[in-house]
Amino acid sequence: MQKNKTEGRGQKEMNSILYQDYLTTSDVTLKPGLGILNSRSDAEINPFIYSSPMDTVTGIEMARKMVELGEHPVVCRFIPEWYEAIKEFGDNPDVFFAIGTKGEKLQEIQRLHEAGIINGPVSISIDIAHGDSLSGHMTAKTVSSLPFVGNVMSGTVCTAEGALRAIASGCTHIRVGVGPGSACTTRLMTGCGLPNLSAVYRIYRGIHAMYGAGNQVKIIADGGIKHPGDAVKYLAAGADGIMAGSIFSTCPESPGWLEDHTGLYKNYRGQASEQFQRDLLGRTPDCAEGAVGPEIRPQESCEEIVNKFRGGLRSAISYLGIQSSNELKPENVTFIKLTSAGFVEGTPHGV
Repeated sequence: MQKNKTEGRGQKEMNSILYQDYLTTSDVTLKPGLGILNSRSDAEINPFIYSSPMDTVTGIEMARKMVELGEHPVVCRFIPEWYEAIKEFGDNPDVFFAIGTKGEKLQEIQRLHEAGIINGPVSISIDIAHGDSLSGHMTAKTVSSLPFVGNVMSGTVCTAEGALRAIASGCTHIRVGVGPGSACTTRLMTGCGLPNLSAVYRIYRGIHAMYGAGNQVKIIADGGIKHPGDAVKYLAAGADGIMAGSIFSTCPESPGWLEDHTGLYKNYRGQASEQFQRDLLGRTPDCAEGAVGPEIRPQESCEEIVNKFRGGLRSAISYLGIQSSNELKPENVTFIKLTSAGFVEGTPHGV
């Protein structure tokens, strides 16, 4: 009997449109089921939001607010207040600190640990665009072996094979998304990357096939998240969390604001953009893989955005006939592929 159940589950996975094709969140919708909750407020959800380690997204004020809300800031390695942030949050496993592959930031963390300023374990995010690389895996092996390091998030990957190599190198969190970010031009400049919803699903299946359903690896879907429904679809495809940049860049708590006679302003920019690399790294790249957005002004607070995404998740749980975000998995949902007309139908189109 158990064998038949297992075979049925495997067949359902093979039949999933996310396995049959490479799709994005805009390509699909989730089929509602029989609601079993009296109210969406009864839905149980876990922390699932990670703020991106970008110089216009996650500085110390954003980290403080995310921690207060019980979510996961990933502190940018290029912010001026980095030392202040590591001293304040270095012992908090829910706060990740971005490092590169050259080791400077890691050496600074080690010095702070040896001086007794932080005790750890420190959560580290390997902040590189191609996480499935020899340098990325070597960095993960080095970092994960250190006694003062706890969680280790990989650089961005988009294949199950890359995710499994990252796990074998010591990563506990897998960051998924090569090219889907709103300020990313990787696919335009290199022709490389995969539609991210199917990438998340295939990585989920690959990890479960290798390590079983009870594994502790966390999948973080990164890029292209504009609405709470995008986050819901990623979680339903197998992600444990989502990482967002642009939606948090307009928060008053985010870093990088400038001021003139009209008030506060800034430009949201990719960390691989020519402007960022010229301003902060002092170099002009021959193949910039990031864009610079238009001028933005402060809008919703971090708390308002987090609450909006939590509300969307709770409502989705009530629509899908489940009770908690723990049940929001590929085995319990059905993805439906949309036509272009079906997508338009699901957006405000009469106002």
